[in-house]
Amino acid sequence: MADNIGAKVMQGGESAGQFDAACNQVRQRTGARCAAVIVIDGDAGSGYSVVGPLDAQVLLPDILQQIAVTLRGQLTKNLQ
Repeated sequence: MADNIGAKVMQGGESAGQFDAACNQVRQRTGARCAAVIVIDGDAGSGYSVVGPLDAQVLLPDILQQIAVTLRGQLTKNLQ
């Protein structure tokens, strides 16, 4: 599987408010301490938002790493 990513997802930009609103909504509806939303090629572009206390946000890099490893394995199986 290629390591290059076609879509660029960046924090901020013109659509940051929309991503923050979506992330806040996810957090509230799930009762979570922290939520992250990643948007790729949405109507308002691509970006991400993380909402929650810093002590919960510091867990995200490791969680995202685990998700990446799992997803790469699933995609590799599906692409064979």
